[in-house]
Parts: sequence; structure tokens; C-alpha cells
Amino acid sequence: MKKILLMVALAVGSLSVFAQKTTTTTTTSIQFNEVRKPQVFVEPIVKPLVVEVEILKDKPTFFETTLPKSKVLELGNDFENVKNYGLFLYAAKTSSDMIVAATYNFYTNPDHQGDEDWFKLEIKGFPAKFVNWHTATTDDYEWMRIKHLYSEGGAKTDVFEKVKE
Repeated sequence: MKKILLMVALAVGSLSVFAQKTTTTTTTSIQFNEVRKPQVFVEPIVKPLVVEVEILKDKPTFFETTLPKSKVLELGNDFENVKNYGLFLYAAKTSSDMIVAATYNFYTNPDHQGDEDWFKLEIKGFPAKFVNWHTATTDDYEWMRIKHLYSEGGAKTDVFEKVKE
């Protein structure tokens, strides 16, 4: 009986020795070097292009689309990105360059069937095209100066005065 107990004790002890977990440690090293090199900065002065906006009266002023949850998450779950994506789709559908005076309505679609039409985005605005491209004239510089002086958050200095000279 003592021999059997001794054999069982040795067997259990040897199994516990062989069943120990083996761990491996990996060390990673990162090195970053930066060298200053001479750079030439070129600041060309380019005359601005000016364009007129023409409203496309034959295009629809209302656009509606549904978006799956996955698309909203792909856009960073950010309303600004969703609005920009909607404007892109609206402009592509109407073959326009921009949507003037756009307003948005973004909400959970109450009629959704699964994840494919979870959100609804409605945009009201006026599709428009850019026409009459030309290099800025003296009159255009005055418009730019006024826009700059009175734009939201714009500096209240007349930076276009030197351009006119």
C-alpha cells in the first residue's frame, strides 16, 4: 500500500513539474533620428482666380438619403463629416459644384429595417455651378478686402492693400 501511495505521489509531482507554464519575453527597441537639412522655401505670388456662382434652377432643392450605422461610424461618428458626406452625395446627384444655403435634418429613421437605413439625412439647398472664371481685377480685390475685413473671426487688417499696388 505504501508503494502505491509513493508511486501516486511521485506521478502527481512529476506531472506538476512538466505542466508548468512557459513564458517568453520579447524586447523591442525603437530609435528615431532627425537631421536638419537646408531647405529653400519658395513663396510665389499668384493672382487669385475669381468665379461667379450660378444657381441651377432646374435642379431639386431637396435631397434625402439613408445611412447605415456602419457609414456613420466610418465617418467618425461626427455630424460635420456626415453633413459633408451628404453635401457630396447631393452635389454628385445634381451634377453641381456646390450647394448654396444648405440646411440639414439628421435623425434616426423611425421606419428602419435592419442596419442599412438606420439614419436619415435631409438637406435643403440650392445646387449651383461655378461660371465665368477669371483672374481677379481691381474691383474684385475690393470685394476680397471687404470680405476679409468683415468675415467671422478674420483679422481686421487690410492685407489686400499691398496686393492692389
